[in-house]
Formats: sequence, C-alpha cells, structure tokens
Amino acid sequence: MEDSGDVFVLYKQYPSGGTIWLMIGFDSSGSDYDDIMAIAECLAHNGHEVKVLRAVHYKDPLYRLVYGELIGTRYYRKCPDLLVDGEFVEYESYTTTQPKKAFRNMLHNGLEQSDSLIIRKCSLTDNYMIRQIQGYVQKGFSVSHIWVFDEKEAYSLYNTVG
Repeated sequence: MEDSGDVFVLYKQYPSGGTIWLMIGFDSSGSDYDDIMAIAECLAHNGHEVKVLRAVHYKDPLYRLVYGELIGTRYYRKCPDLLVDGEFVEYESYTTTQPKKAFRNMLHNGLEQSDSLIIRKCSLTDNYMIRQIQGYVQKGFSVSHIWVFDEKEAYSLYNTVG
C-alpha cells in the first residue's frame, strides 16, 4: 500500500504493541460502530494493528490509496470495515432468532466484501460453523480467515493464511 499515514489517526496504543487507527472521516453514527470499535479493542489488545476504515467511492483517489490492493480483484469497489495486520476484514452481524440462517447470511454477505470476515457469535458451535465454512470452500468460495466476535473477545475460528 502506498503511504497512507495522513489518512489515519492513532486512536489507541496498547502495551502489547497493538494499535487502533481511525480513518479520517470515519462515521461514528453507523449501526455497527460499537461492535467494530469493540472488535478493534479486542484485536489491538492482543497485539494486532487495526485500522478502522470507512466507505470511499471507488473513483475517489482516496480509494486507490486505502483500498488499492483490492483493485483487480473480485473485491474491487468494495470497502471492508477493517484492516487487521494488513488484511482487509469485513464485519457481519445478524438480527434474527434463527442462528443457522443468521450464520449462513453473514457468511454469504461477508464473502461478497472480503475473503476474511469477523462474524457475530450466533449460538452455534465452532465445529458446526467450521463445517459450514468448509462447505463454502468446497463450493469454490475463497475463504482466508474467519474470526468470531462474542461481545467480549474476537477469536480466530478458521484460518488458511498461517
């Protein structure tokens, strides 16, 4: 990525070496703001560099600066929510009482934005979710990393990147 230092402001730094950076113009009134900030706190507390992103039109020069690595990929014109240790990550939550349907929707919608997702915990077992993810992979979907967020922590559920 090109130098994007003037696009982000340091929000918080942790003794673990983790940091949270906010993109200039980030909208704190969004419906998932609280969750995204809680996720950033969890990840940064564990030593990750987290950049909280905002939507930018793909024709805006800022898009090339922040999301330039997405140009030429199936995610071009998309604006994932976070950049975690250089990996674009989309956050998905749900508003249904049907956890299997919620998980399926979060996975499907999230994979349209990025191959790395953070999904909201929806009272399903990790083994069940892993089997569903593996089913998506067998169908040809690209899945690199899936994190689960349960309001207190964000943990890695499925990871093919190392």
